[in-house]
Amino acid sequence: MPQTKEQKKTTKDRDRIGVLFYGDSKGDFFNSVLTGINAALPTVRSDPKLDVRFSPMNAADQIRILDEMTKEPLKGLIISPIDDISVAKRIRALTDKGIPVVTVHTDIADSGRIAYVGTDPYKAGRVAASQMCLMCEPKTEVGIVTGFHGIKGHEQRIKGFEDYLAENDKGLTVECIGECRDDDYKAYELVQKMQSDHPGISAFFFATTGGIYGGCKGIWQMTTRLSFHVVTLDVLSATRDFMRKGLIDSSIYQNPKHQGALALKILTQKIYEGKDPEREINLSELSIKTAECLYL
Repeated sequence: MPQTKEQKKTTKDRDRIGVLFYGDSKGDFFNSVLTGINAALPTVRSDPKLDVRFSPMNAADQIRILDEMTKEPLKGLIISPIDDISVAKRIRALTDKGIPVVTVHTDIADSGRIAYVGTDPYKAGRVAASQMCLMCEPKTEVGIVTGFHGIKGHEQRIKGFEDYLAENDKGLTVECIGECRDDDYKAYELVQKMQSDHPGISAFFFATTGGIYGGCKGIWQMTTRLSFHVVTLDVLSATRDFMRKGLIDSSIYQNPKHQGALALKILTQKIYEGKDPEREINLSELSIKTAECLYL
């Protein structure tokens, strides 16, 4: 069978699609999103190549890396953006040039992106709080470990969590919130400092997928004298480990592989078929995972 025009493209001639995440390139969550993207890539007949990069958790570095990516022609972009006006303006500059952009896992306003794919982070925070209220005694003090206040999704999870507690009559309170920058070492130190500064804390909510291993290790080392309730996000290797040990009570699953696959589908349909997304906001269903429903 003769090759199509697309099949005859050399590696040099293949269209580039940018993928830009924040945080560590070894992080389990975004690598799961990337697995979903790669799984869907063979379905794209034009055979584009991916340019995958990770940026530190600040706007300036994300813009710098985005500028590096766009020095060569880019057909489209999938990005997990830092929620900063300067990042929004840079994305808008791309979309104004006709380069479609899809945000994944966390969104950003006024950027011109064609669609968002991910969960509803505010609802995820409320689901986490509902789990905490089921598990904890009245008036339990809670510490929240977040990744970075500059990530819209992280902030909305915290807001959802706090709003649910305020509406619930069990009197649970958030005593402190700290950033771990999705770093295990920082998360380890953070949880221990939180509990030292606020000895009444007996529960933790991780509003980010990064730093779960380090944070849970820090909590685990305190369990010889205290008992904690812990709610996290997703089912990553660290989540399974500490569920197996009985530390994590439940985790809110966000289906990262589905997020990646759908983001690529929406983007490539726009690039190669001129098809606009059926929905601007594409939400992945949330589910609650406990040790009893996992093969640990």
